[in-house]
Amino acid sequence: MIFAKKIFWIILLLAGMWGCKNTAEKTSVVNLEHLNYLYRNLDLTDGTTIAIIPIYAEYPDYKPVEAKGEGITCVDDIARAAIVYLRYSYYYSDASSLRKAENLMRSLLKMQAENGFFYNFISSEGEIEKTIPNSQPLPDWWTWRAFWALTEYLKISKPPQQGLSDSVRLAIGKVIPHISDLAKREGSWKEIEGFRLPEWLPLKHAADQAALIIKGLTNYYDTTKDRALLPLMRSFANGIIAVQINDDSLAVDGMFLSWKNYWHAYGNSQADALLDYFRVSGDSLALKAALKEIDRFYRYLYEKRYYRSFKLSRITGKVQIVEKKQFEQIAYDFRPMVWACLNAYEITKDEKYAVLAAQITSWFAGENLAKAKMYDPQTGRCFDGIVNPQKINLNSGAESTIEALLTLIEIEQNQVAKDLTHKYFKGETVIE
Repeated sequence: MIFAKKIFWIILLLAGMWGCKNTAEKTSVVNLEHLNYLYRNLDLTDGTTIAIIPIYAEYPDYKPVEAKGEGITCVDDIARAAIVYLRYSYYYSDASSLRKAENLMRSLLKMQAENGFFYNFISSEGEIEKTIPNSQPLPDWWTWRAFWALTEYLKISKPPQQGLSDSVRLAIGKVIPHISDLAKREGSWKEIEGFRLPEWLPLKHAADQAALIIKGLTNYYDTTKDRALLPLMRSFANGIIAVQINDDSLAVDGMFLSWKNYWHAYGNSQADALLDYFRVSGDSLALKAALKEIDRFYRYLYEKRYYRSFKLSRITGKVQIVEKKQFEQIAYDFRPMVWACLNAYEITKDEKYAVLAAQITSWFAGENLAKAKMYDPQTGRCFDGIVNPQKINLNSGAESTIEALLTLIEIEQNQVAKDLTHKYFKGETVIE
């Protein structure tokens, strides 16, 4: 009888635990369904098989479509999808997502060239594209995204799969010397449109790409505790800080330029990267610069319902906006800002940053100039962009899906931001 009672209470307890977990899952807006649909295997012409994420999925049936003149998939998307699966597997203890992440890691390793950089595109026939310009193994976006993803694997996957982790370390080791070569140029400058710009960043002036390098380096430092990485981080952080606009009379005060005298929303991870760097270095200048962009420029963007890009000039001695565009707006414009806000909250514990993270995320829930719900929690799809207030790009390809999920996965790790975000998705009035 006593044994039967014990069994009864154990069953009741397990049922309660299952019920709590099931309730938690139902209250989440994170849905991997569409990403899982996009995830698939591709047979390469060399006889091997790799995991991929197709670049495009077009409305209304969302069947994958090859990017004309490029390929069916690219390292840019494979790398970021791997980060989605890594983080989801970590936060939700999901073994299936971890397996997908590991398979995508192997795909990245397959795409590394002899020089340590990465090819980018693969055709639907399974041929690695080695001739088109934006698929060359170069110090460009796709290499830094691959580097970031590889370092995420070593940091997040506990314990990492032994054979795979060894290969990942070797791949990272092939990229680090190239990063060191860039940092050695520190101290070289060039004037463009009145701005004195650093020339030791990727492609000389790409502060946006330098941010990805810092994020990868801080991950690798967390894993290895190799202090030789700190001067490399500091070099790129110095370059990013040097391109910040500091003029409190301007609406764009606090902005970090992205490339030469341009700022663009997509991939604008400079503040987030500087906060990562501060966390491992304690560099107060990096913290101050990052918080200024968030406090001043992010707030301005939110109030104006966002811009796509700015072109600036300082020929007359004063910074002037010579061109600004508001559209197209895409998911990749928002994830870096949300991550920076959440990062700022973790460092300062100031709730205003969690609130701003949710306010920016509300773009996905319909708080945008088109009044369109860009992400659907029921399907996991995110539309590819807002073309203008009257037109939505209804396709839902890799980048949109990935960047939306990266945003929401991190939002749901912060209770303040999560609660506000859920209100936005429910259409509830949020007092700001």
